[in-house]
Amino acid sequence: MDTLLSKCLLCSLGCDVAFRVKGEAVVGPEFCETGGSHSARVCARGLYGAELMTHPQRVATPLMRRDGVLREASWPVAIDSLASALKSIASTYGPESVAVVTEPTRSTAELEAVGRLARSLGAGAVSCMFEPQDLPLVAHEESAGVAAVVEANCVIVLGDVFFSHAVIAKEIIDAKYTARGNSLFVVDPRLSNTAWFASEHVQNRPGTEALVLACVLKALRASGKMAADAHAWIDSIDEKTLLEAAGVGRDAVARMARTFADAGKAALVVAPAARGMYDVALVARLARLVAEVSGEQKACVLLPSGGNVRGARQAAAKSDWKPFSTLMSELEAGKYRALLSFGADPLAAFPSPALSKAISGLDLVASVSLFRGEFEGASSVVLAGASWLETDGSAVLFDDSVAEWKSVGSPSWGARTLSDVIGLIEAAAGQTAGRPGSSRRDGASAVLDPSRSTLTARIETVRAAAAARAGDELSLVALPATGHAGAGAVTGWMQWAQDVFPGGFCELSAQDAAALGIAENDSVTVESSTARLDLRAKVTDRLKPGVMAVPGYDSSARALFSWQVGEDGWFSTGPGSVRVRRKQ
Repeated sequence: MDTLLSKCLLCSLGCDVAFRVKGEAVVGPEFCETGGSHSARVCARGLYGAELMTHPQRVATPLMRRDGVLREASWPVAIDSLASALKSIASTYGPESVAVVTEPTRSTAELEAVGRLARSLGAGAVSCMFEPQDLPLVAHEESAGVAAVVEANCVIVLGDVFFSHAVIAKEIIDAKYTARGNSLFVVDPRLSNTAWFASEHVQNRPGTEALVLACVLKALRASGKMAADAHAWIDSIDEKTLLEAAGVGRDAVARMARTFADAGKAALVVAPAARGMYDVALVARLARLVAEVSGEQKACVLLPSGGNVRGARQAAAKSDWKPFSTLMSELEAGKYRALLSFGADPLAAFPSPALSKAISGLDLVASVSLFRGEFEGASSVVLAGASWLETDGSAVLFDDSVAEWKSVGSPSWGARTLSDVIGLIEAAAGQTAGRPGSSRRDGASAVLDPSRSTLTARIETVRAAAAARAGDELSLVALPATGHAGAGAVTGWMQWAQDVFPGGFCELSAQDAAALGIAENDSVTVESSTARLDLRAKVTDRLKPGVMAVPGYDSSARALFSWQVGEDGWFSTGPGSVRVRRKQ
């Protein structure tokens, strides 16, 4: 029995993983003896990643919809049918009526192959479906590596990094306890697992992390830690108003700022959930400024959720890809007649009646996927795709380092690698146009750059949004989970993840539950402007009154958030609003 090494792409850390392999069969996970990133430690996602290769519900062969039902088909028949449909649509409506979408757990080579196919088809759009928080987090700011946390005397964390990026928990805990006087501050509306270890938990109101960081900058200015002539805009900040909106005390912010600046080495870690933090691009910019003005040996660590987010961001910027928010708006406006998805499930990640209606009304919906998810339910052709463990590849991790891996096994059953599938489509469809479809140059940069308006204006927008909450509404935030990635389109099929991290629930504070007559495990009706769901109530002391949390890996719960595109051209990353009542 052999041991083969690979990488985990279910978050942006790119941890080393090892598997026992007998012949061509992957038997299970193995202790990883390499000296690479996070060697010998993986979270539940990485540990059970091999289940993806042998899962009994994997798409094992191509499927074609006949009489309303997806039925098995051979690869030649499925590819010829798809190519014929693409040619027909291109001939009737023009090649620009075809759109292509993928997602960032694909290797860099696979992403480039998707772009190449879109160009050969003359597609009107090609896009990468990032999680809502990921693209703004990496669009303009660089990140330090894990070493910045390991060596830190003070760490500030925004988000529940112990759940979203569980393996880094040891580095953060070690940084706190390595030397007497080391500190860990956690800014999070929820008393999360990360906050439980904090020297001080700064429990802000949902979405106000940018306000807290602005007040940290103000405190650094007031204490003389920042040069008097640096960033004059900070002087115009009304600290009292921002602190009131954030629901935190001035002394707590001042302690955090002073401890960070006085530390020999310090790191500020930002790990947002899918929803719950207003203007993530602004948060990333302010976090970097805090690190820059606090002196030498201060670092900013930005942790997107996806494995190859920075690699996908680079591919999108280099090849004129549209932001997925733009593609989604154009789909809903009826601009396209066909949509090809290479691993992405927009209906699970951004559920909305408008998007569902738009996709169901297309002439052609085709998917390359591991499982039959929400999107495959609307597809006329589903091709059996392979996971990253079944192919060689590379990815750009959160700190711009490049991870490379080799396949630990051949694609299961009748599945094929994404590069092979694209090659088959290219050979069958040919080149339907001599030029790629039109797209705005690096649209992600255009819509997400905090410098497009003044930082003070963006901070004021966050303050106003945080204050604009109706009295009978609860702020809605998304929860990450160690066992899931993104909207759970892949990890949601794993039995262990279903058992340990189930969906179908909401968290309520004990005070809100008492006021509403709701007890633990009661069935409650939760209603937002976009959806109405019956969920199971979990009463907790982890939340302040006025806040509800739902699992971000549950596509049904994600429907409670509005996915309308904002003025900046991207999805809101802030909290939603809901009303809740006990189901009679």
